[in-house]
Amino acid sequence: MIRLALDGVKMDADKYYLIPVRDLRIHDLWVPHLVSQTPRFEVVFSNEPVTSRLFKEAGFRVEPLPFYDRELYSSTEIRERVVRGKSWEELVPPSVASYIKRIFGDERLRELAMSDEPEHHRHELQLKF
Repeated sequence: MIRLALDGVKMDADKYYLIPVRDLRIHDLWVPHLVSQTPRFEVVFSNEPVTSRLFKEAGFRVEPLPFYDRELYSSTEIRERVVRGKSWEELVPPSVASYIKRIFGDERLRELAMSDEPEHHRHELQLKF
């Protein structure tokens, strides 16, 4: 989806790398693991506190990213809208919305949010992502 979004804004593919890196879920190993899987870099862009701390402690310069209307353009908000059947497509690039629909991602999210409790026992839908 990242590539679709970048293609959608005509970003030159020679200007970026997309490198999938497995999350080890072990803080002590995360930075060396990531460094071993990527080309050399000097700056890390992150707003996530643990990621920022780990890279600072490893000697990297960490820069925050500006948020753009974070409450509206958040993955949680988008997933909640999908599950509740509200409009969500305008919150993602058109190519990403098309891809999500093509792989039935919207339907899969709604199914995952369903409950097996009888309707009369359900309280308001509680989404946990």
